[in-house]
Amino acid sequence: MITVTYLARFAEELGLTQEQIDFNFPDSDALLTHLRQRGEPWQQVLAGEKVYKIAVNNVIQHTNTELKDGDNIALLPPVTGG
Repeated sequence: MITVTYLARFAEELGLTQEQIDFNFPDSDALLTHLRQRGEPWQQVLAGEKVYKIAVNNVIQHTNTELKDGDNIALLPPVTGG
């Protein structure tokens, strides 16, 4: 199992803050593909052209990253403020 946490706007738009998913993803790209296949609003919120970050075990990743059973994944939308 992996734990996926949806932060800030993602939690609001997807109506979910955290879930456990059976582990069967070799990498973060495969996980995102799986989530997008759920249809709307997942496709729009996690669209490939959108800007957001993925953290694996509390480390922000800048490229596709290998996943392992037991990993904690966080999806972080862009931060704005002032």
